[in-house]
Amino acid sequence: MEKIKVLVVDDSAFMRKAIREILEGDPSIKVIDTARNGKEAVEKIKELNPDVVTLDINMPVMDGKEALKIIMREHPCPVVIVSSLTKEEAPITMELLDMGAFDYVPKPSGTISLDIHKVASDIISKVKEAYKSRNRLRRISLRTLRTNFKPSKRGLAKYAVAIGISTGGPATLIDILQDCEVQENTAYLVVQHMPPQFTPSLAKRLSEYTPIEFFHAAHGQSILGGYGYLAPGGWHMKVTPDKKIKLFKNDSYIYYPSVDVLFHSIAQVFCPNAIGVLLTGIGTDGAKGLLEMKKKGCITIAESEETAVVYGMPAAAKEIGAAKEILPAYRIAFAIKKYLRSLNEG
Repeated sequence: MEKIKVLVVDDSAFMRKAIREILEGDPSIKVIDTARNGKEAVEKIKELNPDVVTLDINMPVMDGKEALKIIMREHPCPVVIVSSLTKEEAPITMELLDMGAFDYVPKPSGTISLDIHKVASDIISKVKEAYKSRNRLRRISLRTLRTNFKPSKRGLAKYAVAIGISTGGPATLIDILQDCEVQENTAYLVVQHMPPQFTPSLAKRLSEYTPIEFFHAAHGQSILGGYGYLAPGGWHMKVTPDKKIKLFKNDSYIYYPSVDVLFHSIAQVFCPNAIGVLLTGIGTDGAKGLLEMKKKGCITIAESEETAVVYGMPAAAKEIGAAKEILPAYRIAFAIKKYLRSLNEG
C-alpha cells in the first residue's frame, strides 16, 4: 500500500523530530522531509509534492499564515495546523481555517511541548482524514464584514435552525450562514466540535461575517428570535422547555459539545417548528439526534459527500435515514430560507 507522504514544518528541531516519530509510528504514513520555516516549506512543497503538510504558526523568516496563503494559491494541498494555539491566537486559527487549512491540533503545553505524545492520536487521525479529503479542497471564499440585523422585537424564538458540525466547520458555517436571512421569530443554534479557547473567537467571527449576531452561549440565557447561539467548547448545550440555554457536563458523550445533545432537545422543545442541519465532520455525532428531529416532524438536512470536507457525520445521518434532504453546502442556505418561509406561512 502506498504511504501518505507528509512534510513536517516547525521551527523547533525537537518538535520536528517528535512529530516525525509520531507520524512514522503509523505504518501508513511516511515523513518525506521537514522544514524550519514557511519559506522553506513553500520551496519543499513545490519540490516534493507531499500529500499532507503539518504546519506550525509562529516561525521566523515566514510564519505559518503567510506560508498557508502561498500554499493554497500556488500548490493547494491539505494542511493540518500543529501549533501552540493559545486563546490569544484563536482569531488567527479561525483565519487559517477560513484560508483553507484542513484542521488543527493544539500543542498541549506551548511552542516546545515535551508532552506532544498526548496528542499523538489526534495528529495521526487528522493527517489521515486530511489525506482522504485531498480531492475535495474547499474553495476559498472572499470574506467581507457584514452589518448585523438588529431585531426590534426581542421575544422568545418560535422557530429554530439547529446546526451541528465538526472538521471543516468554521469556513463551511460562514459560507452557509452568510446567505441566510434573519427573522425576528427564528434563532440559530450551533454546535461546533472545538476546544474552549476557540469558541469565543468563532462566535465573534460568525457575527462579523454573517448577518446574524451570535452569542457565545451562556447558561440560563433566553433563546430570542433574530439571534444565533454558539455552544461553548467543553460544555454540552441543550434547550430547556422554557426556551433557555442549559450548559452541562456529561462524559457519556464522546464530543464536547455534543451535536446529539442539542438536536435531541430541539426535537422536544421546538419541533415541528425547527430545521436540523448536519454538516462535515468525523464520526457519527448528530445522526441520532437528527433522526429524532425528523420523527418529531422537523425538516432535516445533511451535507452531501460532494462538498463535505470529511464525510463522516452526514454519512451516518444518511445511513440511518435521518435526513429529509441531502444537499451540497452551497445549496443549504437556500433550503433553510425555503423551509423557514414554509413554516412562517403554515
